[in-house]
Amino acid sequence: MSRVSIALPETFQYTTELPVLISQVNSGRHLGNDAVVSVLNEVRARFTRQQGLLENDPERGLMMVNADLAVVYQSEAHYGDILIASIAAVDFHRCGYDFVYRLTDKASGRGIAVAKTAHILLDQTTGKPLSEPAGYFDCLR
Repeated sequence: MSRVSIALPETFQYTTELPVLISQVNSGRHLGNDAVVSVLNEVRARFTRQQGLLENDPERGLMMVNADLAVVYQSEAHYGDILIASIAAVDFHRCGYDFVYRLTDKASGRGIAVAKTAHILLDQTTGKPLSEPAGYFDCLR
């Protein structure tokens, strides 16, 4: 079976802790794949907020949207586990960038998942891709 490969950066720009909630546990009694995506979204939101980046910026008439997602699951996380979630912005281009994530179990250091999301900048009115306004992504570099 061919697996997705995600290159991790040498350093991550932001790290936070998140507990595995009972609402995130699936019928297999571990963190569900849908919940992993929610965890990634939370980590991204915390990071961009800390950096002062508005993902929806009506003043400039732009918004950032998720263009794709890849996740490599490494091991299970269970209710009550504390996840160490790290994120880095990488691969900047004309209208966007990628985020790379690493989720590990705080107690054991076990890898839970690595992931990548691609984000593009859109015009709020037309929905078409926009080039980065001067310096807009600087807070992520």
